Amino acid sequence: MGGAFSKKKKAAQQQMDRQNRRLSVTGLPNIGFDKNTEGQSKEKGATSSLRYACLSNAGYEPDGNKKTNQDAYVSIPEFGHPSVSLFGVFDGHGAVGHLVSAYVKRMWPLALDKETLKAQSVRADGIDSSVVSKMLEKSFIEVNKSLEVERSIDSSLSGTTAVGGVVIGAPGKRKVVIANSGDSRAVIATMEGGKLVAKPLSDDQKPDREDERRRIIASGGRVEPLFDEDGEPIGPARVWLPNMMLPGLAMSRSLGDDIAATVGVYANPEVLVYDMSEADQFMVIASDGVWEFLSNEQVVGIVESCNGDAERAAQEICAKSYQEWRAEEEVVDDITAIVVFFEQA
Repeated sequence: MGGAFSKKKKAAQQQMDRQNRRLSVTGLPNIGFDKNTEGQSKEKGATSSLRYACLSNAGYEPDGNKKTNQDAYVSIPEFGHPSVSLFGVFDGHGAVGHLVSAYVKRMWPLALDKETLKAQSVRADGIDSSVVSKMLEKSFIEVNKSLEVERSIDSSLSGTTAVGGVVIGAPGKRKVVIANSGDSRAVIATMEGGKLVAKPLSDDQKPDREDERRRIIASGGRVEPLFDEDGEPIGPARVWLPNMMLPGLAMSRSLGDDIAATVGVYANPEVLVYDMSEADQFMVIASDGVWEFLSNEQVVGIVESCNGDAERAAQEICAKSYQEWRAEEEVVDDITAIVVFFEQA
């Protein structure tokens, strides 16, 4: 009897999880991943020190309603200097989330000082990580402030995650510096003991992460899931105003989301500095359309199987993510992945 009840409870929870994801996932019927697919963008390139590919696909809903892909990405090799490359992924949400993510994609590179990054990349006594970290943190905050006064975009209930940063320095002296606001994610694959190991370059910022929860509550917000008509919780913890069922964000940091900002949701990123070695093989930056069903280790395994082909790796990540969504859900989230392979000295 207990086993049967447990199975029913598990099935009910899975159904709740599916319902929860449908609350924030809309999209475009998009079965293929070829270059003519509507709602898709792709890019690839290389420098003397790395090779990369980017792929972004709109999601879909079974009712056939089309929508703009709310994900965006930026990739700028040789960002002011051959030894500096810039990469980022932005996952928009809300009615005009696509406008917010596009705005951040456009404005973020402009908020970074190329000359300072250039000077750091060739600094005789090594890169000063604190300078680069502070620049990235400041850039997120500045872009968010400019968004607040951008009259063409109503960001009161729309916003975007942002995860990105720079690969800086010559091979043998390189660092990866990643800033993150929200629940998109970056990982790096490094060789340890003869096998590839996935190492996180960011930490998802969710409302139920204890430090995030404390900040939101101290700012007057509530952190709790949705509840069904029987009072049972549906899905993950969300951010709410004290006396209103708004905004219901399932992340605790973002750019935009002006109403959520009144209760402690902010753009200030967490910044991680990673000192690279010859053991580091590649990096993946992706929206949560990838991470919803695939672990860091699974994504690293997919890329490893592509034998150094960045374009194929990005395609395989998106295709596998799509398959997982179709197996688990009636909807598919927007899916975006950047794969960067590192050339060694």
